[in-house]
Amino acid sequence: MKPSPPGVSSVAATALIFTLLSSFEDRSARADAQHNARRLLDAAAELLAADPLVSLEQVAAHARVSRTTLYHHFPSRDALLDALTDRSVTEVCAALESARPTEGAAAEAMDRALKSTWQVVGRYRGLVSINPRRLGRDELRRRLEPALEPVRSLIVRGQRSGAFDPELAPDWLLGLLTDMIHAASAHVSAGSMDAPTAERALLRSASAVLNAHS
Repeated sequence: MKPSPPGVSSVAATALIFTLLSSFEDRSARADAQHNARRLLDAAAELLAADPLVSLEQVAAHARVSRTTLYHHFPSRDALLDALTDRSVTEVCAALESARPTEGAAAEAMDRALKSTWQVVGRYRGLVSINPRRLGRDELRRRLEPALEPVRSLIVRGQRSGAFDPELAPDWLLGLLTDMIHAASAHVSAGSMDAPTAERALLRSASAVLNAHS
């Protein structure tokens, strides 16, 4: 076997080290970027819940990142709000899936769905007053539909089984449930209710609305 020229093995080893270091640095940079994006979205959700007119500079300051970092991830207010809307839908869908809304009696399934989602939905309540103004009705409905459809289907299932009032339109009931969820979250944020009390009020109110027969 022909021996390798002197120095070849050391050159190859050095190249491998540089490759591994570069790969590690790339992964670290990506992790830092993802962490900063999460912090910005967390800050935006918290601030918008209290003030829908909060500025991007205030979001950056609350997240403790520079404005340059914010604009790198979200070059405009709409870009930030779009990302926040997408994250809210993803989290609500995950919470709904864990509640198994297609299983068991409709009333029990609705209780599970509300218990698992109301604090998640409430976290993003600042979007409620913002998105209707910046998005068209059809676009807003398209974006929210993955989170709304499981609850709408559960309402319809309950109406067909006789558990829920069949005289009221499913979308009307869905709107009322959404409003009650935001009200529960607002009371907790304002300090007028603790979370367990707000949850009990939400479940009782939802039951009264869904089961109200004339």
